[in-house]
Amino acid sequence: MQEYDVFIAGGAVAGPVAAKFCTMRNLKTLLVERAKVPREKPCSGIQFPYFERIIGDPIPRDRLCRNTLSKIEMHLPNGRVIVANFPMLSFMRDTFDEWLCLLAQSYGAEFRDDCCFKDFEETDDGIIIHLESEGRIEKIRARYVIDATGMRPAIRQKLKKEGGFRKDNPGATLNYYFTAEGDLEPDKLYQFWNIEFNNAMFAWVYNKTLKDGHDYWVVGTGYDHDIYQRLDAFFDHIKSLYNLRNVKIVRKEGYSSTMSFTDDERIWLGERNFLMVGDAAGLIDLTRGVGMDAAALSGRLAAKAIGLSKTTGKPVDGIYPSLMKNLVKQTKKNQQGGVLSVKTNEELQAYLDKGMSKMGLNMFFQNLFNRFRSGEHQVMLP
Repeated sequence: MQEYDVFIAGGAVAGPVAAKFCTMRNLKTLLVERAKVPREKPCSGIQFPYFERIIGDPIPRDRLCRNTLSKIEMHLPNGRVIVANFPMLSFMRDTFDEWLCLLAQSYGAEFRDDCCFKDFEETDDGIIIHLESEGRIEKIRARYVIDATGMRPAIRQKLKKEGGFRKDNPGATLNYYFTAEGDLEPDKLYQFWNIEFNNAMFAWVYNKTLKDGHDYWVVGTGYDHDIYQRLDAFFDHIKSLYNLRNVKIVRKEGYSSTMSFTDDERIWLGERNFLMVGDAAGLIDLTRGVGMDAAALSGRLAAKAIGLSKTTGKPVDGIYPSLMKNLVKQTKKNQQGGVLSVKTNEELQAYLDKGMSKMGLNMFFQNLFNRFRSGEHQVMLP
């Protein structure tokens, strides 16, 4: 039976980042991904530049979209439009996540794709992990386990820590990729704050590069019911507002989850030698509208916690929450006062008016300070 210091399930963002930093701490690490990479993953694939500082490596140009996003155009419920310069990193998750897994491998982590976590058993000598690959079951032993399996966290659910989950789907996200002529500008991320279009955050439009090498527009939204009707109505609004002609939808993608975005028990970092990172930890922040940075930071801090646990002998489930204190506090604060708490566009406008100026000032200074902070001390924006 092969033995490892750390076993990590999930090859999206949090898992590979954790694997890289575990290996840098001389921890023998196995990272597995159940799908064959590169694999398609519905996601915005938009991040702020400080994301690279958390990862600790620059993202290769060929892993980014050809088109560069440098501006945000916000449409508020009262009709006001705000345009601001803000550089962003834009990528498709299939090629980006593959790069992250290969990056972890280049640092010395063992990486296996098309390999599925099935079960575990705790023993006096460590945690026995059951894996399935090509129809065969294999057992490995690890001292620490990291769950990075996303919004349906396999290990967390095996641990019976299902607080924050529902039997039904509390909402869904849907994207249409399309070609068109019109007045949309490819360097802008368009945000539409309107309860009729999205009752969790904002609806969006921006430009992406698909695997065929061509650029396409993507229009999308999230809603807790009637998702197709909501997106179709929003798309009609975009067509009219930006004079879109010769519109052709080339791809549709979407996803849903059983995770509740309002449950106080959603955020859970683990117990004993089991650590949760990224979406598996419940670090979903609809107010921010981005989550990969928090996922990457949690992966990096999980690796640090394991390294400190091994060298000091202190329990890892005491070290990790301490390192994650600020990120968890920010996520919980946004959860309690987020868009899900408003029911009308008037309430949404009041919510935005209350936080807009404070958010803008905070983003300016935190973005400035992030340039001088280490990767593990980055503050999430906005």
